[in-house]
Amino acid sequence: MTTSLFFLMWGLATALALPLLLPFHARGVEGVPAFTAANALAVLSMLAYASAAIVPPSAYVMVSNTAWVGSVALVYIGVRQFFGLRPHVLRTVVLSSLCTFAFALLLYRNDNLGGRMVLFSAYTCVLVSATGRVIFQQRKRIHTPGVVLYMMLAVFGLAALHALRIFVYGAGLEAPVSLLQPSAWGLFFIVCGSVTVPGLFLALLLMIQTSQSEKMQAALTFDSLTQAYSRRSILDELEHELQRCERAGGKLAVLVLDIDHFKSINDRYGHAAGDTALRHYAQVVQNAVRASDRFGRLGGEEFVLLMYDCDPARALVHAQRVCDALRDTPLYLQGLEVPMTTSGGLASYQSGDSADGILARADVALYQAKEQGRDRVEMAWSGRGASRAGGAMASGAPMPAPEAAGTTA
Repeated sequence: MTTSLFFLMWGLATALALPLLLPFHARGVEGVPAFTAANALAVLSMLAYASAAIVPPSAYVMVSNTAWVGSVALVYIGVRQFFGLRPHVLRTVVLSSLCTFAFALLLYRNDNLGGRMVLFSAYTCVLVSATGRVIFQQRKRIHTPGVVLYMMLAVFGLAALHALRIFVYGAGLEAPVSLLQPSAWGLFFIVCGSVTVPGLFLALLLMIQTSQSEKMQAALTFDSLTQAYSRRSILDELEHELQRCERAGGKLAVLVLDIDHFKSINDRYGHAAGDTALRHYAQVVQNAVRASDRFGRLGGEEFVLLMYDCDPARALVHAQRVCDALRDTPLYLQGLEVPMTTSGGLASYQSGDSADGILARADVALYQAKEQGRDRVEMAWSGRGASRAGGAMASGAPMPAPEAAGTTA
């Protein structure tokens, strides 16, 4: 009766993950239906042993083992579905069916407790290890520190426990006895199982929650259409970088970019083509800039590039590279080549700059680039004297000294 109570508590501990999985089931997260069913079957497996006092052994043993076989199989299928891989349903069902049939033979034809224990643990070890292998291969898709480590410990800890069980009973180190009247080794495996099985489902739950949280964070950080940084994140980064420049006297160049004649693409080819053009533009620009720079979308067809530790001369060269790359990489819409160019306004950090101030200067320079024929970059300059002379410089032209000419916001 004491061991039955232990299995009851084990089943209830495993069931704690079930209500936490259900909300993700309702959201349609891939793999969660399999995880939910696996959790329910694992609980059934434990409760079957807990009912040993009132159910014949021929019934509770078979129910428990069959439920566990299904649970482990669904965990494997669910993990593959979660990561967008082929679930291998057919081969897993075949393996599970053969294992269940072997259990039935070992129980009803010739009651072989040792054979059942080894088969039970061998099946668990193989499928749980396969599950851990999938998680390890897909580990780079989960970025939160510590999550993959916890998952590896939970999955391979359960596999190692059953590998040890195979060794103990398969090598004849101890004669197999019923789990309801366990030996020292049997009690050890029960106690460890009561930790590793709930730990497995908590690891799956943590994997789901972490993935959903990272997706939400990515949705806030990146623009969903172009995968450039979102307006909010790029402006937050600009504020942070301006503060750093103010403290440490750093260099920063801000390039505001606008797609030339973007409205005509929408009008002629439709809004879906316009979305394609925006994605193409963002990809070309990000391939043309330095890996250390940050590229974001302000809205519509307007973008901004933050160039860190970059003086005006180098910033102008990098800005020209963006124009050249876009000109050299045509867009194809509906089988036609559609030339795409961009205009830009470039402003460099000055002491006391705010985000609004430096963007305003870059916007004025952008407007001048459009006025002077587009497909060019103009640089905003601010004089140090009492009066400021207005002016602009086309990209690639010799730069005047900052004191000589400038575009004011």
